[in-house]
Amino acid sequence: MTESVVRENQLIKRTLDDLPQPKGWPLLGNFLQLQSKKLHQVLEQWCLEYGNTYKIDIAGLLFVVIADPVVVKDILRRRPKSFNRTASLERVFKELGIHGVLSANGESWKRQRRLIMPAFSKKSLASFFPLLEQTTERLRLRLVKKKGQDTLAIHDDLRRFTVDITTSLVFGHDTRLLEHDGDGLQKHLEVIFPQLNSRTRMPFPYWKYIKFKKDRKLDQALIEVEKYALKIVEQTRDELQFNPQLADAPETILQAMVAASDDNNRLTNEELFANILTLLLAGEDTTSNLIAWMLYFISQRPDIQCKINEEAEQIRLKHKGQINVQGLDELTYLEAVARETLRLKSTAPMISAETVDQVTLLDGTELPAGTGLFLMTRLGGLNPEHFKDAEQFRPERWQEEAVAAEACPHKATSHFPFGGGARHCPGETLAFMETKMVIAMLCQQFDISQPESPPVVEEYAITMRPKNLQICLQLKTVGK
Repeated sequence: MTESVVRENQLIKRTLDDLPQPKGWPLLGNFLQLQSKKLHQVLEQWCLEYGNTYKIDIAGLLFVVIADPVVVKDILRRRPKSFNRTASLERVFKELGIHGVLSANGESWKRQRRLIMPAFSKKSLASFFPLLEQTTERLRLRLVKKKGQDTLAIHDDLRRFTVDITTSLVFGHDTRLLEHDGDGLQKHLEVIFPQLNSRTRMPFPYWKYIKFKKDRKLDQALIEVEKYALKIVEQTRDELQFNPQLADAPETILQAMVAASDDNNRLTNEELFANILTLLLAGEDTTSNLIAWMLYFISQRPDIQCKINEEAEQIRLKHKGQINVQGLDELTYLEAVARETLRLKSTAPMISAETVDQVTLLDGTELPAGTGLFLMTRLGGLNPEHFKDAEQFRPERWQEEAVAAEACPHKATSHFPFGGGARHCPGETLAFMETKMVIAMLCQQFDISQPESPPVVEEYAITMRPKNLQICLQLKTVGK
């Protein structure tokens, strides 16, 4: 949608009653159609059938689905003043005692976000780089030990990697999951995220009255993670008491949160636990999914693996045989591979939101306060009007010389893999750092391919992951 069309559409007002809606069931509406693990694909397909703005009925609750990139961008820009997290998301997170920065709104969100952001600054992440190197080496050693396996369900190894990274960054505690085969913390995190996704889509909180096996597993997982988190909180309090200088120059996110001691900023143990869990879930799931999807694509393209390795070797030669922090920024082709992956297989293909007050969208749609929204953040990147050969995996389109020449159209603002506005994902830079380190290491050490196996499909559980992904890693010979 061009700006001129937006201005024209602003003159054509419409309300919820005017919006098209997919056919549903009596009383349940579209509820049953939306219980699939392909929720995002169902909504994307309906966008193609009913247009960029339509409504859905979830057992009597109306939501509006929005796909036009211009309208989505404007909504993201106007968060949190005009649009908040949905009430259902906030309710579920509060019920479970994990109401942190991800689900918070208003002043609570501002206060918690302010405490978290310094840890994701360029300076902080640069100081964190040595641990990123060490953890990448642990992943390499773990995979080398598995080299005799015909196929590898590598997603488990990637999640261990991202949990080790995230726990170190958040509270300075290295879980070292890559060095043993026990599940521990990772097992509990894998229970929590899918159940959060399921509950936010339920119109009725049945778990308050009857609990099934999956609900009991969720309760137990939260208990175990809370024990772990609060133990670390107490250790952090002791560290700050023993070394008060850490309050002025905290080394971890948790130290920064605990050190915020004035009455306006003090976080309760419940808030600390909520934010620890939020950061663990976000850091573990989104980045491991991005790396997994990158492997899905490059395992089918030996030529791309060669280009990645050639670029990485040039950077290593330039920086005394290794990739340092500066060298990561210089891996421009590898970043292009990551951005092309996010275009086609965004780990966050949709975002939920809710109107704070009555609002008129850029396309002329008038919505009352409290209207739930699904913002389709991936669909614009799949549109051939926004990207040439949109269905093809072409990392080169993200390189400056390509964008300036034959890759047009190339509308980078047509999709939003990290959200936008004031609630833009703070972990974007860290995600690219982790991704570049892992993929550069894998392309240096292994020839990567895919075995004959069931088709890889998209599976949605707040983030979007590859299901059935199997990888073959062939250790390269010396000098190859």
